[in-house]
This record gives sequence, structure tokens and C-alpha cells, in this order.
Amino acid sequence: MLTSITTTTTTTVVTLGQAAVFGAIGVVVLIALLIAKELLGASENKKAVRLGRIASAAINPLLFAFLATVGLKVLEAL
Repeated sequence: MLTSITTTTTTTVVTLGQAAVFGAIGVVVLIALLIAKELLGASENKKAVRLGRIASAAINPLLFAFLATVGLKVLEAL
């Protein structure tokens, strides 16, 4: 019985640590993609503008995940 409780606690702690790391990586990637989209969109090159539009396909899910994380943290604080 004690072994299963210890294993569950250890697994939960490791999972929360991994979630924090993946969240931080997601934020960094989101910021990099937003910067790239703005720079590519300002270009006069048609390929660069097209790449800027393609970046939106990756930005939208990351933005949703970021907003969900922030919303959960705000609700957790209340």
C-alpha cells in the first residue's frame, strides 16, 4: 500500500515538472513564431509573405494553449 502511494506521488511530481518545462518551451516557440510572422509579413518578397501566413497555422494552437494555461493559473489563484 505504501509503495503504491509513494509511486503515485513521485509520478505526479515528475509530471508537474515536465508540464512546467513544456509550458516554458511552448511560450518561447510562440514568441519566436510571432516575431517571425511579423518580420516575414513586412517583407515585400512573396515567398516571405507566404511563410508568414504559414506561421499562423502554428501560432493559433500555441496561442490557444497559452491562453488556456494563463486562464487556469488565474482561476487557481482565485
